[in-house]
Amino acid sequence: MLPPKYTKSVTVTAHDTAITVSARYGSSKVEEETVVEVVLGHGESHTFEEKTEDMGSWQAVRKILSVRGKIDGEEFEKVCEEDCEGVHGNIHYTVHKEGKFAVKNKN
Repeated sequence: MLPPKYTKSVTVTAHDTAITVSARYGSSKVEEETVVEVVLGHGESHTFEEKTEDMGSWQAVRKILSVRGKIDGEEFEKVCEEDCEGVHGNIHYTVHKEGKFAVKNKN
């Protein structure tokens, strides 16, 4: 069995343009996935915090599946698992006007 690959939180910095950014959190039930959206100005940052899911007698971390950017009506997405080597507390992305997310730091 392969070890898990996910991040618990994501920080996004708008490198060179204003942008609308959303993070999609996974769940044990697909219909309960959550999307959180924020608007960032040029140079601003936002951290999508860790979320947990009540499993009765224990709490499960809701991994962040992807981040999505929207600039002038154009949308683009980054699947976070592609940048994971195991479980990360945080991945920091910079987002660029060319429509791409670049990894700045991983913890």
